[in-house]
Amino acid sequence: MAEVQPVELKGEASFLMGDVIRQTADNYPDPRFRPRIIKETKHYTLAAIDPKPYFFWPTADGIGTKPELAERLFTVDGDPKNFETLFFDAAAMVEEDEYRFGRFPVGIAEVIDMNSSDPEVVSALAQGAKRACDQMRIALLNGETAELGYRTSGYGDVRVNWNAVAISIVNPDKLMLGNDLEPGQPVIAFRETSIRSNGLTRGRAILELAYLLRQTPYKSKTEYVGDYLRQRGMKGSDEDIIHQLRPLMGHDVFEQILLPWHTINPELTRQLLAPSTLYGPIMYDAQGGVDGEKQVQMIAAAHVSGGGVPEKGKRMVEDQGLGLSIDAVFPEPEPVKGLLELNEEIKSAGIKGPIENDRAASGQWNRGIGFMVVVPDEREAKKLIEIARNHNVEAAVAGKVIDKPEIQFRGETWRHAE
Repeated sequence: MAEVQPVELKGEASFLMGDVIRQTADNYPDPRFRPRIIKETKHYTLAAIDPKPYFFWPTADGIGTKPELAERLFTVDGDPKNFETLFFDAAAMVEEDEYRFGRFPVGIAEVIDMNSSDPEVVSALAQGAKRACDQMRIALLNGETAELGYRTSGYGDVRVNWNAVAISIVNPDKLMLGNDLEPGQPVIAFRETSIRSNGLTRGRAILELAYLLRQTPYKSKTEYVGDYLRQRGMKGSDEDIIHQLRPLMGHDVFEQILLPWHTINPELTRQLLAPSTLYGPIMYDAQGGVDGEKQVQMIAAAHVSGGGVPEKGKRMVEDQGLGLSIDAVFPEPEPVKGLLELNEEIKSAGIKGPIENDRAASGQWNRGIGFMVVVPDEREAKKLIEIARNHNVEAAVAGKVIDKPEIQFRGETWRHAE
């Protein structure tokens, strides 16, 4: 398939995603559930998917604030390639949410909001979307690129937000609802080396405080911004200044005054931008596709995103009154490690860190585990680990289901009532 080519005219930006739609139409492993093109013109592609004898289900999610990392790096080097990995993060949020229930994503529809559709950046977004769809083995079904001006917040002259909807095939016989969970069953973990798209709000708070400590005498952004504006003629306390500016800004002014913390932590910024791992092909093969013979018997699964192992693991087992005992079987992702080191630097300066302790970190970030699956026994565990290895993803037995309503992880315990 040909690569997506950059365009010259800003108004043609959405046509780049149209190229991706056409080029990914045959990605799905099962030809029965590929989009069937009904009509194709210069301006649109009309297609449909026939799910019979099964059902369709959509799920929606967004990329969160991760594009800010690409925006910041773009202001430094002007390289549109900084935006190429973002679709991996938007897609991972919907793909893994579907596979945790045993549904089969066949395609994704997406909406990009931009302040202004810079042609080279849109081309990079499209290139990344194609790479992600090829890796997931699904089609890009539809999309929209909207220019919203100031309504798209972010950092710098090019600002991006990305949301996605996955359309899935539902075979009721393949759903994983946790009905057969029992104590002692092994839990398989898939390794994650990135931060995924969660916990970046707390991450930015750490980076902002680290910047202030190294560059200025201030101990909070509020103190820094208030003093900055008073030096330029505004009168009153921080609260007075916020009140004066609110009619102009429409919200808390401090939300939109963004410190250049990436300039003193460029390596960590780039590590945080690393794309989410896509686990869908592993789950598809383990399930034997939509209606083929199961290669692995799987009972329940969890997509470890916001809330980390404690929250997502709880959702997997709480309805049965059970719990999990999970070991930290993989190394800390480098970006998480970097944030925790900065957090300790902040605390050592006598300032309360945005992450209170290791327990709080486990509730924010994946800590190296991006997806978990409960299987009946060691035999099924070995088969799933081998399938993951075939997809170049590390997997290991990370723990087991326990007969207590709690999640045990990294030396801490979260009870379901908490």
